[in-house]
Amino acid sequence: MDKAQKEEVWKTFWRKEQASAGPSVVSNQWNPITKAQFEAWTTFAERVPHQSTVIDIATGAGKVPAMLYEVRPDLRITGIDIAERLPTSFENVRLVGGVSMNNLPFDDDNFDVAISQFGFEYGDTQAAAAEIVRVLKPGGRIGLMVHRGDGPILAQNRHRREQLRWVNDENELFARVHGLLPADNCLAPEAINLAEKLARRGEEHFGPRSVAWEVCEAVRRTLLLGPTNKREILTGALGSIKQELLGEISRINSLEDACAAADDRKILLAGFREYQREPVSTIAINLPGENPFADLITF
Repeated sequence: MDKAQKEEVWKTFWRKEQASAGPSVVSNQWNPITKAQFEAWTTFAERVPHQSTVIDIATGAGKVPAMLYEVRPDLRITGIDIAERLPTSFENVRLVGGVSMNNLPFDDDNFDVAISQFGFEYGDTQAAAAEIVRVLKPGGRIGLMVHRGDGPILAQNRHRREQLRWVNDENELFARVHGLLPADNCLAPEAINLAEKLARRGEEHFGPRSVAWEVCEAVRRTLLLGPTNKREILTGALGSIKQELLGEISRINSLEDACAAADDRKILLAGFREYQREPVSTIAINLPGENPFADLITF
C-alpha cells in the first residue's frame, strides 16, 4: 500500500469515527494522535498473513479492530474487554465484553496474532502475558502499543487533573455551593456568584475555556435552574457534576500508573520472557516536533 492509498484509507476510517454515535468516536482534539496510531497499525498489519485470526486485548470501544478492518478486511478479529457493554460487532470483527485479559475464554493455540493498544499495561502484565502466549499459535505475532510517561498524553492529562483538583480541593466549590443553597426552592444568588467568580478565576489562571472554567460554569448554569427545579433535583445535578469530576481524576491517576508500568520495560515484558518471547522491534509513535506518546513493541 503506497502513501496515497494509506491516506485515503485513513480518511475513510476517520469519517466513520466522526459519523458514529457510539463511544468509539474520537475527539477532534486527538485526531493527530489517532492518525499516528492508525499509521503504526497499518504498517504492523502489512506483515500479518492473509486471513489471520487476531485477538485485541482490552479493546475498549473497538478502535484498533476498526482501524485494522479498514486496511485488512480479510482478518478475523476478536476484541475483548473487562467492560460489560461494548459497541456492536461488525463484519469479521467480534467484540466480547466482561472478559479479563488474565483469564481468556479461548482454547490454546487459537489465534495467529495478539495486539493491544493502551490496555496491556493497565493490568497484571505477568498473568496477561501468560494468557496471550497460551492462546497464540506457536510463533504467533504480538503487537503492544503502550503509553510513555515522558509523552504529551500524560502531560496534558496531568494539567487537566491540576485544574480539576483546583476546583474541587483548593476552592471546595461543591461544598461551598451546597452551604449557600436555600432550604426552599428559591434561586441561590450567593451560590451563583461564587460559581461565576471561580469560573473567572479559573479562566485567568488556566486560560480561556479551560477545564477549571468549564466545571465552574457548569455549576453556575445548573444553579440558574433553581427557580424551576426542586432543591433535591438541583443538588442531584450538582452531585452528578462532582462525580464526573472525581471520576476524571481517578482516570488520570490510572493513566499515570499505567505509564509508570509501561516505562518499566523489564517488569512489563517479564511475562513474555518466561516463554522465550523477546521483542524484535520497538517503534516510537509521536507527533511532529513532540516527544513520543507511545511505543509499539512487536514480538
